[in-house]
Amino acid sequence: LSFGIGGSGTGVPFHVHGGGFSEVLWGRKRWFLTEEGVVPRFDPNRTTLYWLQNDYDETVPANLSFLGGLYDCVIEPGEVLWFPANWYHATLNIGQTVFMSTFV
Repeated sequence: LSFGIGGSGTGVPFHVHGGGFSEVLWGRKRWFLTEEGVVPRFDPNRTTLYWLQNDYDETVPANLSFLGGLYDCVIEPGEVLWFPANWYHATLNIGQTVFMSTFV
């Protein structure tokens, strides 16, 4: 179990690991996920905010569709998101955000 506090515009760039759950306790968190085997176009040395502002529009229409592609959602206080193992995902805090995650 891990807890975190993030400022607006912060987050974690695309990465992959085992599955888990994430819950927002305060604020809002935007999630970008791709199904297993779908590798999004991203620079691991850039932030999620940079990717959203500079690469999102090029990545989504050109390479990915909703089915088998990129999932884009926002979770709010009290909501829980399950992220499966081996799915690339990135997060972006919308406003000050308090959250917790559990890995299985």
